[in-house]
Amino acid sequence: MKALRRSFLVFLVLVGGLPPVSGWTQVDITVTRTVIQRIPVAVVGLAPFHLESGGADLAAQASSILMDDLEFSMIFEVLPPSFLPFEAREVQLGTEEEVLPPLNKLKVQAMVAAELTMRGNDLILEGRVYNVARGTFLGGKRYFGDVKALRTMVHRLADEVVLRLTGERGIAATRIAYASKTKRATELYLMDYDGRNSVLVTGNRSINLSPRFSPDGRLLAYTSYRDGNPDLYLLNLETGRRDKVSALPGLNISPAWSPDGRWLALSLSKDGGTNLYLMRRMGKGLRRLTNGIGISVSASFSANGRQIAFTSDRGGSPQIYVIDIEGTNLHRLSFKGGYNASPKWSPRGDKIAFISDRGGGGFQIYLMSPDGSGVQQMTTLGSNEDPAWSPDGRHLVFMSTRGGKKDIYLMHADGSGQRRLTRNGFINFAPDWSP
Repeated sequence: MKALRRSFLVFLVLVGGLPPVSGWTQVDITVTRTVIQRIPVAVVGLAPFHLESGGADLAAQASSILMDDLEFSMIFEVLPPSFLPFEAREVQLGTEEEVLPPLNKLKVQAMVAAELTMRGNDLILEGRVYNVARGTFLGGKRYFGDVKALRTMVHRLADEVVLRLTGERGIAATRIAYASKTKRATELYLMDYDGRNSVLVTGNRSINLSPRFSPDGRLLAYTSYRDGNPDLYLLNLETGRRDKVSALPGLNISPAWSPDGRWLALSLSKDGGTNLYLMRRMGKGLRRLTNGIGISVSASFSANGRQIAFTSDRGGSPQIYVIDIEGTNLHRLSFKGGYNASPKWSPRGDKIAFISDRGGGGFQIYLMSPDGSGVQQMTTLGSNEDPAWSPDGRHLVFMSTRGGKKDIYLMHADGSGQRRLTRNGFINFAPDWSP
């Protein structure tokens, strides 16, 4: 039993499992969460735009990014330009309403028209959205930035389109934090949701694990060995300030944020065993949730903040449990397989993602209902660990070995669209998705 607990804890620690355009108007195209059918949308405009003769066509890049963002959302069916009865890129802002009738004949529901221009040193991206069936203008926005900010500008436009057509926030401008291990250190990085623009955020040449975004996206909680002990830190992503918020003797690991951002759950080994605790985000008000000499780690709050799912070996092998935030009503969710771990509660509250060896041949990612029923297998290739949800609950990011090394992948919540994000040649794991 002691050997099992040691190997269980080592596994969890090492992988980290433990502008003068009218404003937007209310749109009348709606999507319900029970409807799978996507909204047909056409992207027009973005005529060729080069900063210099022979240079890259920035508008083509913008169009590709925008269509990818909208398609990935699982909300839209982006029509290929070849399907349209006109040259999509020849449509200019100011004349875009002329193409609404032919689009309506094709039963296209929405149209996004966009244009790139230059003003001084500023690149300007302007986007407009239309309800095709009613021929109505729904709103428009302009974004300003330099050339390096083009992807960010397009991501923001895509998120506005999602918001105005569905009432939900888009995820194109979100980021993913992850750990990357080299021969010298394990550092934390941030990248765009699509794997681009990766940047280092630790750089202390130590071991840094389990990055977790606060609900407002301003803070990143993580465990670091920079001072020799696995201590818990908070990094302010806006100011760069770092605060050590838990440095008790032994382990201070696997942080998790409450939905309101007021509390952190973490695992401490200060009293023997490794148990779950709650504390205020700056380290005050420490309160113990679990007891015993076993290992309880990898906490994840429910959407309403009233329960915590976690991994424990209290029954002899690592399994998924749920406990109320008062430390009551403890019960087990997983019973099949010898190793079930890394639970992550969906922000929609209807599913818990976790890893399991129940299928043999390595770990795979599964989904289950909060009561443990309705288990669904999401992955099959390689060994897959560290699931984390997108803020809209439509997608998952995770680690997989299917390419030979540990890398970050993502997929839709139904298991489709699995694709690789990291290609730096290092060992990449423990992703978390920003709000």
